[in-house]
Amino acid sequence: MFPSRFPQDNHQRAADAAQPNASPSLGPLPWQSVADAPEDAQRRLDAMERDEPKRRLIRDAKALAKSRKITQAQMADEMGVPHRTLEEWLQFRRMPKAPGTTLLRRWVKAYQGKIL
Repeated sequence: MFPSRFPQDNHQRAADAAQPNASPSLGPLPWQSVADAPEDAQRRLDAMERDEPKRRLIRDAKALAKSRKITQAQMADEMGVPHRTLEEWLQFRRMPKAPGTTLLRRWVKAYQGKIL
């Protein structure tokens, strides 16, 4: 066994010597916790349900931009937001907060009638 950079107490060394092939116990890892799994799954489901209207709005905005044949940069200029922010919204990496949702909703409403 290689010498450790970190000091170990004598009890740990004795336990390591008694079980040479066993790895030291680090305790349960976050993804191994079975007790919290239902709560975590419910929390994620609640978040997805809460974000569903925003997802629909973003899908509508993407479809409208595609039908208008404009780029994300042009869309961001029209909305007045940074291109990178709009890109993250359109790729569902981030969900817009209330001001961003309002901007998206107004942009969709303003250009939706011009396409049809």
